[in-house]
Amino acid sequence: MGGGGGTGSKYLARELVRLGHEVEVVTSRYGKLPREFRKNRFRIRRLPVLRKRPGQSNPIEMLSYVATAAPYLLVRGGPKPDAVVSFHTIPSGLAAWPLSLLRGVPHITLFRGGDVPGWLDGSLELYHRITLPLNRAIVKTSAAALANSHGLRDLALKSFPQKDIGVLYNGVAPGVFAPPNEGRANRDGSVRLLFVGRVTKQKGVDLLLEALAGDRLRNLDWRLDLIGAGPQLAEYREFAANHDIGDRVVCHGWLGRPEVRRMYGDADILVHPSRSEGMPNVVLEAMASAFPVVGTNIAGTEQLVKHDLTGLLIERDDLDGLTEAIEQLINDRPTRVQMGEEGRRFVMENWSWQASAKKLESVIRDATEKQE
Repeated sequence: MGGGGGTGSKYLARELVRLGHEVEVVTSRYGKLPREFRKNRFRIRRLPVLRKRPGQSNPIEMLSYVATAAPYLLVRGGPKPDAVVSFHTIPSGLAAWPLSLLRGVPHITLFRGGDVPGWLDGSLELYHRITLPLNRAIVKTSAAALANSHGLRDLALKSFPQKDIGVLYNGVAPGVFAPPNEGRANRDGSVRLLFVGRVTKQKGVDLLLEALAGDRLRNLDWRLDLIGAGPQLAEYREFAANHDIGDRVVCHGWLGRPEVRRMYGDADILVHPSRSEGMPNVVLEAMASAFPVVGTNIAGTEQLVKHDLTGLLIERDDLDGLTEAIEQLINDRPTRVQMGEEGRRFVMENWSWQASAKKLESVIRDATEKQE
């Protein structure tokens, strides 16, 4: 379920189980997914909510999760958990709050982006203004708070100055994301551009399509696979059609993880012109799959993409810079291959879910010891 939060909870839960802990994930039920899954020390509990789409939710759907998750956590049966970890302050932290306050369970809050005021200009401003007092109360009473990048931590400290906020990086699963066996160096045909994420203005899809429709890129041999869903998808499809690139922009909608991994194997360049990020999993996954990234020089992304080594960084909303970066990599296959190899090496040496889980384990142990 969800985007980066869904990915992070999956891999952190898996690694915590490997470290010897019992883990229960309390999430939303969607479609025909089973209500419950158990295997050894791992359990998933999916609760009935008003969720209509797997990759995004609105405030009403979030509140429906709180309405079912908060009482479930209080009456779930079995031994009292040693700690509760929430991805986002709202809705997950709000659902965990009664368990923490009423039963004395240490609560660790993980900031992911959308729950931090200022992370996304404009669209969440009213939402944050309304919920900020509640967010501050949740964070103040939590045993620990962690952001997934230094940039997001610095931003969070502006709204939550009373808390000593740490950093817990995202990771990547090296055995899951890997370059294709046949390699990309000698493949003929159109250069495959890839975008993965919510199809919104925040992710810069409008800028990407404007660049591809411009004179410098229109006549080059490329194809864009656009993976994701969002309220502006129909608008962007119409833009592509009206600018005579509709036949080369393939909108796949929301895809499951196996399909996304297959698309990574077919891609030559990840284009990620996002306007704001926490720590983008898609960039880590692309680099682990050994192809270069054209990304924005913003918090999160700039910690991953090393300019001219593992990809190219542009400034936020820089249409000319985005056009030039895409043009450069389309026309230079050897550089694409070299950047892909360097990117995979960098990720394998520095970013792993195992390391993140061990740090989270340490934070949980400190919180439980203080509680005792």
